[in-house]
Amino acid sequence: MNRVQQRIFLAAAKDVRLLAARRFGKTDGGIGPRIWATCETMPQCTGAFLGSSRKQLYARTIPGVIAAIERFYGLKEGIHFGWGRPPKNVPKPIIRPKSYDNYMWFANGATVAAASLSTIGSVNGMTLNFIIADECKFLPKKKIDEEVMPALSGIVDPLNRPGFSEQNPYYKSTFFCSDAGLTSKSNWLAAEEKLMDTVIEQGPCKGMTYLQVQSELEHYADRCMYFNELLRSAKKDGHRVQIVSPEQRAVIRALAKKVMAKEGQFRIIPPQCKTITENVCKMLVAYHLIDEQDAELLFDWQYLITEEEKMEMFAIRSSKKYQRHINDLRCSSFYFVRASSLDNIDILGEDYIRRMKRDLPPVTFMVSVLNMKLGRIGEGFYFNFDPDIHCYLDDGNMKPVEDSYKVHFGKQIVGGTAYDTEYESPDFDYLSETNDCSLDGDCLDEEDLHIAFDAGKIVNWIVTGQLYKRQGEPSETLNVISSMFVKDGKMVQHLIDEWSRYYEPHRKKNRKVHFYYDHTFKFKPTGVYTDDIKDTIIKELRKHGWDVDPIFIGQTWPHNQRYRDIGEGMAGFSYPAVRFNKANNEALCAAIENCGIRLAYSGPNSTVKKDKMGEKLATDAERSTEGATPEELRTDGTDAFDTLYIGVRHYRNGSLGAIFLPSGQ
Repeated sequence: MNRVQQRIFLAAAKDVRLLAARRFGKTDGGIGPRIWATCETMPQCTGAFLGSSRKQLYARTIPGVIAAIERFYGLKEGIHFGWGRPPKNVPKPIIRPKSYDNYMWFANGATVAAASLSTIGSVNGMTLNFIIADECKFLPKKKIDEEVMPALSGIVDPLNRPGFSEQNPYYKSTFFCSDAGLTSKSNWLAAEEKLMDTVIEQGPCKGMTYLQVQSELEHYADRCMYFNELLRSAKKDGHRVQIVSPEQRAVIRALAKKVMAKEGQFRIIPPQCKTITENVCKMLVAYHLIDEQDAELLFDWQYLITEEEKMEMFAIRSSKKYQRHINDLRCSSFYFVRASSLDNIDILGEDYIRRMKRDLPPVTFMVSVLNMKLGRIGEGFYFNFDPDIHCYLDDGNMKPVEDSYKVHFGKQIVGGTAYDTEYESPDFDYLSETNDCSLDGDCLDEEDLHIAFDAGKIVNWIVTGQLYKRQGEPSETLNVISSMFVKDGKMVQHLIDEWSRYYEPHRKKNRKVHFYYDHTFKFKPTGVYTDDIKDTIIKELRKHGWDVDPIFIGQTWPHNQRYRDIGEGMAGFSYPAVRFNKANNEALCAAIENCGIRLAYSGPNSTVKKDKMGEKLATDAERSTEGATPEELRTDGTDAFDTLYIGVRHYRNGSLGAIFLPSGQ
C-alpha cells in the first residue's frame, strides 16, 4: 500500500469518499482491503458492490478485488472466499438471497452482491450492511440517493453480535471511489467535499466538524504507520528501539551526522563504510572518540524514541480508553480524500508518469492522473444537452460472462479435515483482458453501424451510432454507442485500425457500416494522404472487412442550422432523439457540455456559431498555454457528432427530408 491507502485503511472511517486519479490503486489498495475488513467484523452480513454496469463490475472491479484480497490477506479463492453459491459447510447469510449468481461469499458467511445501477431495481428488496461503489463518475447521484441508500438500513443480527451495531464503524458504512469526471454532472463525488465543514449534531463527537474528526483520524493513522515502520525496520536490520530524552536524542543524531560525514576526528573511518555498523562503533570506542554508552545509542540512532512517544505507542497498542475514543471518531466520521497518481509513484515509477504525460491528452492527464479540478469551459451551443437526460448506462452484454464460466477446484477445512470442493465462476482474468464491443450491451448485432469522422492535423475523431426504437418514443433514437480519437501525429488510418479492432465481434455478424461525410472530406491534404480523405477512409474500412455505404451530406451545414436542428432533437421536438453511452463517450460528452458559442454579425443581424478558437491554435506552445482548451474538449469531436446526427436525420435514404418531415413526424 502507498501512504494514502494505508491512511484510509487505518482510519477505518464509516463513510469514505475517495476521489483518486488513474492508477492510484482505488480497487487494489482501497476496495480490496476494505471489503474483507468489513466482512470480518460482521459474519453472515450482506453488502453490495455498486457499478455502472455489469460490464464494469465483471471486467474491472471484481477481478481487481479478488487479486487484492489474495495479495493483502493471503486468502485463497475457493477456500476462504469465492463466487456464486457457497459450499455447504459455509454458514448461510442472515438474509439468504434467492440466487447466488451475482454474489461473492466469504468463509464466515458474509456475502457481497454485485449490483449494476443500469439495471432497474437492482437493489430493490435488499437490506444491506454496507455499500462499496467504484467508478462513481458513471453512477447517477439521484439513483443512489433514491434507490440504493434506503437499502442501507442494516440487518439485525438474531445473535446480537456487536459487529451488527452502531459501535462498529463498518456497520451501515459506505465507501465510494472514482477518478474525476469530465462533465459537471459526473463530478458529484467531488461536490461531497463541501460536507466536510458540517457540524456533527449528536453522539460522542457532537460539536466537531467532519474535517476535525478526519484530521484526528489521520493523525492516528500517521502515528500507526510511523511506529509500525519503526518496529519493522528495527527488527529487519538487527537494531533495538531505545527510549531516551529529547535532548539526548538530538545529541546522538548530531553525532551520527558527523560520523556519516566523516568530519573532524571521524576521518579515521574507512571510506567504504556507508552506514554506522557495530564494528564502526567498536572502532570509535577503541580510539576513545566516544564512550560505550554513546556507542550503543549511536548504533541505534535511527530508532530512538522519547518517553512521550513510548506512551503514545502504548496507547495505540494497549489503551482501551484510547481505542474507544478512536472508535467513536470512526463511527462519526465522513472521510473525504483527494489523491493523484503521484501518491502511488513508489509503485508506478516516474517513467509511468512521464509516459502518461506524453501519451495522454492534456485534460485526461490533468484529471485522470493529477486529479485536478476541471471547471466548465463554455456554454451555449448544445443548450439542451443534459447528461442526466441524454446519457444512459449500458448494463453490458452478459453472454460473454456466461460463456466464460468454468469449474474451479478448492478445499474447505471443517473440524481440521480438508475436503475437496468444486464450484463455477466467471473467468475474471479473461473478462478483465477483453477490450472490444463483445461486452457492450447496446451494440446490437442486427443493427448497422453509423459513423462520422472529424479529420485534422492535431486530433482525429470517429463517432459511432446505432438506431434503436425506444419504448414510449414515437420514432427511432440515435444511440451514440462510442466515440474514439487519436492525436500526436496519428492519422485517420490509425483511428480506423483501433476502431475496427474494437468492433471486430460486431463485424463478424453484421458488416454493414454507413459512413456520413461532407464536402471537406473530398480534398487531399498535401503530403498527408495519397487519396482524398473520404476515399482513404472507405479504403481502410474495406481493408478491415467492412461493407461501406458512403453517404454524402453536401456542404458543411451552417452552425446556426446545426444549432437549431440538434437543439430540437435534444429537446425531443424532432426525431431521431439522441442518447449517449455514458462510459464510452466521456470525452465527447464533456466537449458537448463545454462547447461555447459566439455571435457573428452581418449588419443588424447576428448568427450563432460555435466558438472554435481552440481549434485554431496551431503550435504546441499555443496548445499548452495555461487556460487553453484541451484537444478532446474542443469542437473537433462535436463536429463529428454533428455530421452523424445530420446524416442520420436527413440523409439516411440519400436525400434531404426523406425520413423526417420538418414537423418532426
